[in-house]
Amino acid sequence: MTEILLIRTGHTLTDSLNWLIYSPTEEEIIASGDIANAAHLGELTEKAQSREVVVLLPSDQVQLKTVALPTKWSRKLEQALPYMLEEEIACDVDDLFIAIAEPTTIEEKHAINIAMTDREWFEQWLAQFSEHAIEVFKVLPDALLLPRVEDHTQLRAVELNGQWLCKLGDWHIAAVEKSWLHGYLTAIGNPSVAHFSPATDFPDTVTLTAKTEQYDLPLALFAKQLPEVSFNLRQGIYQLKKKSAIWWGYWKKAAIAAGIALVCSVGVKSLELYKLNSQLEATKAEVVSNYQRAFPNKKVRPQLIRSQIRNELALIEGGNSAGFLDLTNDLVAIFAEVKDFTPETLRYDHGRNELRIRARGKDFQSFGKVKAILEQRGLTVDQGSLNNDGDYVVGEIKLRGAA
Repeated sequence: MTEILLIRTGHTLTDSLNWLIYSPTEEEIIASGDIANAAHLGELTEKAQSREVVVLLPSDQVQLKTVALPTKWSRKLEQALPYMLEEEIACDVDDLFIAIAEPTTIEEKHAINIAMTDREWFEQWLAQFSEHAIEVFKVLPDALLLPRVEDHTQLRAVELNGQWLCKLGDWHIAAVEKSWLHGYLTAIGNPSVAHFSPATDFPDTVTLTAKTEQYDLPLALFAKQLPEVSFNLRQGIYQLKKKSAIWWGYWKKAAIAAGIALVCSVGVKSLELYKLNSQLEATKAEVVSNYQRAFPNKKVRPQLIRSQIRNELALIEGGNSAGFLDLTNDLVAIFAEVKDFTPETLRYDHGRNELRIRARGKDFQSFGKVKAILEQRGLTVDQGSLNNDGDYVVGEIKLRGAA
């Protein structure tokens, strides 16, 4: 799995930014740090290569809201959503970017979760990352990545840069200054608090649960929760347009090497296949040639050559080709052992169980070698006269099995 680079922006381009590289495979922090402001994003350009970049926005810059619907969520309702919100927001709806999350219910009635942020502010941050060649895969408000707890009524909180980032339920977040904690908790009904960093700023009246086993750098805590949150502010006109896989840079060298290996392998296999096809064609031609010599008055049909041979053997032996096949099996084995020894004609005497072979050899010794090998196999071998025919010796051999 690809390593993740988390970058947490500031409220303005002049604020410092936090970053962290996390390995989901090893479940460990690779590196972390800060940069002075957005103008220094180039320091992270190289780190962003071959990594999945996730940008976290301050939670007080993104408002999460659940909107009641008259009917089930649909494309038509999405188009009408800005007009449904006009009376509930204090600014011009055209100045907002509205991102759609999951449909839900409020008291068993249809509803939709949405996120809203200032459009111009959002676009300026996307432009900053683009300017520094950092491709952003996912954008989220930071507190949305606070872990779940068993008691869903508990407020979850972690401290980052002098603020407490808070999450209640699945779709309420806040970034609260330490001095505002009392008023904020009162406003939301004074829930108990599960905190993921040391808590010394909360009122004494608040019930606190320390999640000490999960204490970590806030960005590391958020990185571990990424698989649990499918929401992404990069949607609609801001959706990531690059179609190449986000892991391409990471696997590029391996993919190129694998491609070269595949091409080479295909080339080798193609050459082997070509050689095998050539050998097959040569063998077919040799079978046809031998058939023509053995049965000179018969018409050869290459596609039916196997059936033709079986039929001729059946005719030769009156339907029983066992004796002939036994003798020819012994003879065929000779061809691999004695070079330049080739049969020209075969005649089989069923009554005597005798096979007569007229053959051509390189020299007189090749006939003697064939005779010796066949006799070692338990056959009776009679060698006829041998004649020198230019570069070859031509002669006859008789093989007899049991009568």
